[in-house]
Amino acid sequence: MMYYDFSRLGRAVRHGTVQRFLGILLSVLLVSEAVRAQEAVDTSELENNLGPVEFIDNMAAPGRINTRQQIFDIGNALGLAVRDNAAVTGDASRYFVIHRLHPVEFDKLDGDIFGLGIDAEVDRIRNLRLIIQGYLESAYGYSALNAALLAEYITIYNAVHRGDSAYFTGRYKTPLLGGLEAGKEGISTRWDEWPGATLMLIPLRTATDGSLSAVDTTSITGSEVVDELRKEDDRGIEQRQQMVELKEKEAEEAAQKATVQRDEIAREEAGIAEERRDVLEERRRIEEERADVTPGATAEEEAVRQAALDDREAALAEKEADLEAREGGVEEKKALAQANEEFAGRKAEEAAAERAAISDDQQEMIGAGSTPARSQPATILGIKLVGPDSPEGIPVLVVPSTGEQVKASALNTVRARTLVSAGGKTFAVAGEGGTGGVHRLIEIDPLTLETVRQSVDEIHSESLIWVEGPDLYAILNGADGRQYIGCFNTELVKLAQSATAVHPFADIIFSGGRLLTQNTQGAITSIDSRSLE
Repeated sequence: MMYYDFSRLGRAVRHGTVQRFLGILLSVLLVSEAVRAQEAVDTSELENNLGPVEFIDNMAAPGRINTRQQIFDIGNALGLAVRDNAAVTGDASRYFVIHRLHPVEFDKLDGDIFGLGIDAEVDRIRNLRLIIQGYLESAYGYSALNAALLAEYITIYNAVHRGDSAYFTGRYKTPLLGGLEAGKEGISTRWDEWPGATLMLIPLRTATDGSLSAVDTTSITGSEVVDELRKEDDRGIEQRQQMVELKEKEAEEAAQKATVQRDEIAREEAGIAEERRDVLEERRRIEEERADVTPGATAEEEAVRQAALDDREAALAEKEADLEAREGGVEEKKALAQANEEFAGRKAEEAAAERAAISDDQQEMIGAGSTPARSQPATILGIKLVGPDSPEGIPVLVVPSTGEQVKASALNTVRARTLVSAGGKTFAVAGEGGTGGVHRLIEIDPLTLETVRQSVDEIHSESLIWVEGPDLYAILNGADGRQYIGCFNTELVKLAQSATAVHPFADIIFSGGRLLTQNTQGAITSIDSRSLE
């Protein structure tokens, strides 16, 4: 099964698309050269010890189409359950999570096991990452950007350590390991080996909702993971920079937490000291009163007085015991503050080291005459068709003088005849499943070849895109099953929709503020180009 997803698609992972389609018809449509453009998961564990990873997606025709939101919601539902303290959630035959935290084995990691059951239908790495992103957003409160970044690192980390029981046993706590099965640890690089044989580990640090360090970033960002990203043409600069920024924010968050804790400790110690002085003063008064003898007091009256003093001393003893307990709590808070300070320092050091490494890579690329994608000049954007009978293709960057393809997008469902430029941006219609699938307007970054945004409205699969002034026009599918003209701005927000249904293969001609098109019977009809009335 294949899903469609117009999110930022697989920046660092090669899908083998070019190799599989060598020899297939290449049709390049030239576009103007002016078009250029929290503490929860243990991220350090995700960076460690990764080798070359190339995920192989299912490129066959889909049996069913799921929207991006539907795919995201799979992970989102699992995350909501974990946030509500579920230890196991999901469907063991499809998608499930085992969430186990254990207050011992402090030298090892807590974690989540994210499993794909035998009936799991995800067969593209970008869609699997979208599911994991949904999980991280709802379970631990990560932003969409940070969750997507972590999901990418998590999949690479788990692919590298696929089936490595010794590795996982040495790093994760014993109760969590009970949820693993030999040979199924991690994830295969082949989509057809995912169902029923995938148990991915998500290393956790705080596992706290809203904490940037819920996932252990140190674990997922080791040298081998970074080395894998560096094998990309742009050396994974963008993902690495985003991870550096996340670690810097982790350091800031931990440092701020430590500062707050130190302030609380200072106030608590001052309060305890004040109460200690009160206790000493009360004890002095009790001793003085015991020494005093009330003239003329009877033995019974004296006994009552001494008993009252005994009660006051007993209350003091309770007070002192309470102060000692509070002092013990202060020591624990000091240990936590120190741990946060040390963690902030480690994260700052990790971020600084990786930022320096990124700078070195950038300088090296410049020296070798190579720069990241956003600095490459002499290329133009075109479409490589995915088959001789298919209207859909892959956005590619091509050297115009030689026809050499230097970069291919992970998006392979762009309707080839819809690529247009407007307002300094590049747009197209994209979807999956041919004419029966769900299609939308998308904006494509002409240098990274990633999807920048997509329309909410569903576009007719055979629609072209017409540009008039600052606006885009396309044929959209109405809720009643008929087609209408839609006017969109360059943010892909619908500005107007025709009141009159149009022919699904209608054309559009603009003239004098009017729009000429064909109604459902094929007859020409004229409507206002702005209001579409």
